[in-house]
Amino acid sequence: MRTTRYDHFMRIKLDAPAKLNLHLEVLSRRADGFHELETVFQALELADDVEVEVRPGGSGITLVCDDPGIPADCGNLAWRAAEIFCADDAVGSVGIHIVLTKRIPHGAGLGGGSSDAAAVLRALAQLLPTGRSLGELHALAGALGSDVPFFLRGGIQLGHGRGELLEPLPALPPCDVTVLMPEGVVLPTPAVFRALTDDERGPRPARGGAWFRHAMEADGTLVALLHNRLTAPAVRLCPAVGGLLRWLENQGVPHLMSGSGAACFALGHLDPPAGVRAWRTHFRPAHG
Repeated sequence: MRTTRYDHFMRIKLDAPAKLNLHLEVLSRRADGFHELETVFQALELADDVEVEVRPGGSGITLVCDDPGIPADCGNLAWRAAEIFCADDAVGSVGIHIVLTKRIPHGAGLGGGSSDAAAVLRALAQLLPTGRSLGELHALAGALGSDVPFFLRGGIQLGHGRGELLEPLPALPPCDVTVLMPEGVVLPTPAVFRALTDDERGPRPARGGAWFRHAMEADGTLVALLHNRLTAPAVRLCPAVGGLLRWLENQGVPHLMSGSGAACFALGHLDPPAGVRAWRTHFRPAHG
């Protein structure tokens, strides 16, 4: 067993970007209850701030957040990220303090909680040199959630399995994006997956990385990529999402629901209708 002593407080602040799913297909339901997916993740400039402080000689994890609707205990993925990272004996005796400043809306299908968790893992990997490899950090991320591994990489990635198995795709050119979400609406991911019909669950074959690369090269507008199998169950659960998608269709712009909703996005910048919040943002490249 190797332990490390730290003699002074150490702090780092990272941003935790939101993501879009430019493509999300449900291939089948797995024996473990999860679904086999094929999805294209794209990171955004829209981001939370995550500050992580290591307190030598301390113990336990504390978390504060400027959004009172977000849990500040083990119900928060960022808290659990610190817990799973510090389970390594090499970390030694330290306390972890996390401060979250939220900009990514909750229950939107934009991965805010997962991105915060990945930022905590990245921060602790820099502050506490445990010797973990990138693969080991990826395994910790996958144990926290299906899309947490994506946020360790960022940029654009093709996700397989539950979404945790990643394959890099060619970077897209800069693109303006408007994220839109009906006010007062939250769509829990498990509820949307439960609402899939047998036909929507598949099985169906994967397209594979070569198809996505060809589509990206052949279609400069990205329209060929835009597909989300979760749209229909989300709209059945939340008609306001359906109303927003119809409004976007009438605007004549490429658009899609992201993840399990309730956020949708349009390529380009536009002003939202009444009762809809909007965030103007851009595609974000992979972490340097």
